[in-house]
Amino acid sequence: MHSSLSNPSKIYCLLLLTILCGSLYGQSRFTLIGMSAILPGSGEIALGNTNKGIILLSSELVATYSFFKTDHDMSLQKKAYKNYALHYAGVPLDMPQGHYQAIQEYISSEEYNDFQEMMARNYYLIYYNDIQAYTEYMEANTYTGEESWEWQSAMHWETYKDMRKTHQKIKMNHNLALGIMLLNRAISIIDTAVMSNNTQLYASPNGLDGVMLNYEMRF
Repeated sequence: MHSSLSNPSKIYCLLLLTILCGSLYGQSRFTLIGMSAILPGSGEIALGNTNKGIILLSSELVATYSFFKTDHDMSLQKKAYKNYALHYAGVPLDMPQGHYQAIQEYISSEEYNDFQEMMARNYYLIYYNDIQAYTEYMEANTYTGEESWEWQSAMHWETYKDMRKTHQKIKMNHNLALGIMLLNRAISIIDTAVMSNNTQLYASPNGLDGVMLNYEMRF
């Protein structure tokens, strides 16, 4: 567990050493932008804007730690709710995710199957009188045999729901961390391109009364 969370920091230490070594020789336009794409803030630091670079770099380190931490926590939480369902509802391990969603919504497979039967009967038998379609639907959308389940009590069922909600919250934080990492890169790439004087912002006429604002990036 400790090693899985420390790997990102080791990677960034190596990248920082690479940045420091590369600064001795000076960077091309592509190198500066590439540095910002790999490690946001590094391009700004190499160009002398240390304050902005440190802010982006700090944000990236926090987001990266959160990304790997939540990924680890998601794995633990998923394993926990699967084992809980095995012990208190008789659900075999490593069932499809749709199965774990179904046991969250219904206290037993019998209740789930009854609902599916009611829906299928109303649709296929009453409205269309299609017995074959009804049979095929029931075979494909009901749980029998080892797929069946029944929670030992409503308390166990509610506990499982809470565990699944916790997993979903962790997943949302995981996606948020990834979004921040991508945003940091986009900001750093654009900022580095502007600071390296490879861009030009100018206005040009557009029609009789309009003005167009143009943004040009040269490589």
